[in-house]
Amino acid sequence: MFDTSILIYEEQFLLEANLRSSMVRLKQLEQDIQQPVGGYYSSALCSRPNSLSQQVIPTIDILLKCLPRKTKSKAETNIANAVRHRIAERHRRKRICQQYDILRSILPNLIKFMQQMDKASVLGETIRQVRELKKRVKETKAVCRGSLEGVLPGESDNLSLGYCENDGSLLKATFSCDDRAELISDLTRAVRTVNGRVVRAEMVFLGGRNKSVLWVKGLSGNEGIGMLKRALKMAVDRPKIKNGKPRFAH
Repeated sequence: MFDTSILIYEEQFLLEANLRSSMVRLKQLEQDIQQPVGGYYSSALCSRPNSLSQQVIPTIDILLKCLPRKTKSKAETNIANAVRHRIAERHRRKRICQQYDILRSILPNLIKFMQQMDKASVLGETIRQVRELKKRVKETKAVCRGSLEGVLPGESDNLSLGYCENDGSLLKATFSCDDRAELISDLTRAVRTVNGRVVRAEMVFLGGRNKSVLWVKGLSGNEGIGMLKRALKMAVDRPKIKNGKPRFAH
């Protein structure tokens, strides 16, 4: 019974609010018509708009007075408060559902199960991802001695190569350059042209820049370093492609 009263009162509440708003806007419009524009009308010409306003405005006043203005009882006040709470709760739930949809679309493990994952699973996966990211940041800072400066892409292009100390057959290439869609395929092709094989790769993208670290096997000696350096430099310096034409950065 109470829920039915809320639904009925909710419809009445919305209709009355819309009607009052329309009447107020109409009355304001008629008041604007009553005022002459910048002296354009003479006193004789202004009599016609004024007479029209005098006929219309009392009609609007009558309509406004016809709207129910009786003092609400305690029960009606409670129902009105319940209606307002119901509408606010509906908007709040809608915003929460939108936030859950965003989480489902960006969390890696939830993308393929976007329709099946319930809210509890989404929250659990979000917490797990945040903890994992905090752990990675802590480990990265420990490696970089508390600073992320050596991990983020630099403003200028650079390329350095060298063999790993603990594995003489593993060549490490570190470079920064502008990010572009075809960069990864260009790097893979460059390594293959010198008969190398990427066994590990780390990439950081930030502000249109890229910093990459590649561990390559299959090369040896200074000759291997020279071959890989020339191949990677060609891939890094390659201009961006836009609409089928090379686009050089200025």
